[in-house]
Amino acid sequence: MQSEQKKLRLPSISALAVAGLVAAALVVSSGVNAKAAEQTGKITISGQGSVNVAPDMATLVSRVITQGDDAKSALQQNSVTMRAILQDVEDAGIEKKNIQTTDFDISPIYDNRRLKNNEPKAPEIVGYRVQNGIRISLKDITKLGTTLDMLVQNGSNDVGQIQFGVSNPEKYIDEARESAVKDARTKAETYAKAAGVSLGKILSISEAGYNPRPYPEMMGMRAAKMDSAPPIAAGQETLSSSVTITYELVQ
Repeated sequence: MQSEQKKLRLPSISALAVAGLVAAALVVSSGVNAKAAEQTGKITISGQGSVNVAPDMATLVSRVITQGDDAKSALQQNSVTMRAILQDVEDAGIEKKNIQTTDFDISPIYDNRRLKNNEPKAPEIVGYRVQNGIRISLKDITKLGTTLDMLVQNGSNDVGQIQFGVSNPEKYIDEARESAVKDARTKAETYAKAAGVSLGKILSISEAGYNPRPYPEMMGMRAAKMDSAPPIAAGQETLSSSVTITYELVQ
């Protein structure tokens, strides 16, 4: 019986004191955390980064433009030339999936001359103009010069819209992304320092996307014959990335 009474003995005063101190510490700690949370702000900043890469592919547009007294004759003449060009392009090893018809158009040609008294005359169709083009994607950029020469030699009389590109931009874009993140942090640190605070953890980060900037070669050749393949300078392709990051601000 005495043993059971010992087991039911109430906690000592010292034990109650320790429990009270622990509870008080928790209350104080909670108050400090709440105060710190009130002092915490945030900043959202954008950063940009880019990387230059030598292009390894190119696209171009080749057109055949013909005129005739009527639409039928103009179309027949245009089609004969275009069929020969398409065959030559395929014979050069360019796959059909990399050749696409573009800019096909048949339009009348009007006589816009005025009468002798300088009065405008009624519109009169004096012929027809047919335009047919193909967009060619070259996976081997070293073939660009010889391809241009071949097109003109075989009847293309409007060649241009050359654009260079990178076939696998994801292989290089991570470098641009890293630069964008560093740029955002540098800006955020500058603002935080000016405001008398410090950067804390990252609260959110998002990418606005990346952009391969094509460099079109402003090149047009109309009704011209080339004696040899023209020289082509591909330059560099710029791949860019933009990110938006939100940082915690701490005192």
